[in-house]
Amino acid sequence: MRDLLNKFLPIIGIIAMAFIMSGGMFLIIMGPSAGTIAKSSTAETILEFLSSFFLIILGGIGFVLLEGAMRKTFDISGAKMRFLLAASLSIISLILLEALIWIKFN
Repeated sequence: MRDLLNKFLPIIGIIAMAFIMSGGMFLIIMGPSAGTIAKSSTAETILEFLSSFFLIILGGIGFVLLEGAMRKTFDISGAKMRFLLAASLSIISLILLEALIWIKFN
């Protein structure tokens, strides 16, 4: 039971963190607006919420994989591949989030 909790607790934490950071509470309180990307800092569309939500989850998965790759192991080549995959997921999500912010405010 404890192993199952230790396996799913980081996943639940990442989903809750991504929901809050991507503006899920804002959409619940203010109501979603339709459209593509709002050029305003006081409005958020469903497209912006979903894209930022999945990009934050992608970065979180990268950090969880990075933590797993940094553990001691006897399979050095497998650990290197997991490290490269985790680092690339985190960097790609960061770059795409920056691009989303640039599109919204320019």
